[in-house]
Amino acid sequence: MKNLFFLTFSLLISFAANAEKVILSGTAKTYAGSTISIMYHTDAFTYTSEKITDFKVDVNGEYSVELDIDKTQLIYLPLEVYKAFMYVEPGKKYELRLPPKQELTPAQKLNPFFEADELMIGIANVEPNELNRIIRTLDDKMDSFINQNFYKIYRKKEKSAGIQFSEQLKQEFGSIKNKFFTEYFRYRLGFLEFLSNPNSFLKIENNFFQNQKIQLNNPAYMSLYKKQYGNFFNGYFKQKESLALSNAYKAENTYAEIKKLMQKYPAYNNAQLLDMIIATSTFDSYTRKFIGKEKTLSILQDVIKASNHTYNKKLCRNYISNITHLQKNYPAPDFNLAGVQLDDYKGKYLYLNFCNTQSYPCLQDFKEIEKLKQQFGQHIEFLSIVCDWDVKKWLEFSKTNKYSWKFIPIGDQHQLIHEYNVKAFPSYVLIDPKGNIVKAPAQAPKEYIHLEFIKIARDAARKGQKN
Repeated sequence: MKNLFFLTFSLLISFAANAEKVILSGTAKTYAGSTISIMYHTDAFTYTSEKITDFKVDVNGEYSVELDIDKTQLIYLPLEVYKAFMYVEPGKKYELRLPPKQELTPAQKLNPFFEADELMIGIANVEPNELNRIIRTLDDKMDSFINQNFYKIYRKKEKSAGIQFSEQLKQEFGSIKNKFFTEYFRYRLGFLEFLSNPNSFLKIENNFFQNQKIQLNNPAYMSLYKKQYGNFFNGYFKQKESLALSNAYKAENTYAEIKKLMQKYPAYNNAQLLDMIIATSTFDSYTRKFIGKEKTLSILQDVIKASNHTYNKKLCRNYISNITHLQKNYPAPDFNLAGVQLDDYKGKYLYLNFCNTQSYPCLQDFKEIEKLKQQFGQHIEFLSIVCDWDVKKWLEFSKTNKYSWKFIPIGDQHQLIHEYNVKAFPSYVLIDPKGNIVKAPAQAPKEYIHLEFIKIARDAARKGQKN
């Protein structure tokens, strides 16, 4: 099931001294012998994943695993073609109903555009007002209503069809006694209110954010936050403080100047909210090309230094990782394939090739790479990561391979396709002797990469003369 709201958001997992046990168990015969990971997203903006733990499904298809959590959390299980979500509440036991196992095909593993189908995990021992059940029911109703009545809601203010619908929802869900759901429900209704009044910034801020508890693990809160503050520096705040904001961007310590500006407003007295708005709005400004990379990185690094809140620090680090990913002078994604590691190539430049041995363009490029290897091999290493869908084809190729550089199969490390942003075969990346990116993507052998190699060889010769 695709739930337009639920599946878009994720939570910060938390562990504390007063944590309670959560037990997940069940029988899933199609997963017998499998190891399954329990994951979460560290923030609701970059969706960076981290693992909580793994559990093993025994030969009979039975499993049981315990987690320690101190508040309601959203977790997910990566199940090959599925990404299966569920909320877990402290002290609860869940008997899960996993979807039948469906393994990724070799083509799916190597497809850079493949995305797992997102669904909610079934629960066998469900009660009438169990959290996953009521959230799913609410979200299904709201998503369906919004999709069918959007133009009767958006900007209609007091004439919005959402007003009457909200009252109907209050009749149905308002009496449910669950602290997490009560807040979830309130912010979902807030989302309807926002759609009806998208220009009523202060009204939404006063009702849902000013002097309100920050609910990082509440997807409904985070959804409304994104609508309210998504382009804060280029929208509402720019209208209020256009000149001062412009001067702040020109200042050496932009973070300090923006913080000083925002602190004039009572709504931003909460330091955690203030820093989160600065971080998310700065990244938004960067993606819209209103501010440059270096200024963005500077602001995010200053938030990390100044903030006392783990969530904001992690969020900024994740933003920085996204911004610098595959950028020049930043570390290339690490790999370890059949004992071959990126570290093995430190000290020399590396021309990294992602290929498929059944691809005609790849086969043609191999001939050109061989020429480059013979000409520049003293200063540059060459490595091909083979991404064949059919392992037998790779084995056949390896038996007759006469080329002079190393070929290694990608095996089960297909995440490298995504980490190196490979969109087609062949693809190339040039990495410097420190393991940092020079070019990603780099030119192919027939696209004048030799000019880059000539420069590398000349620089090496000059250094040799000096020594």
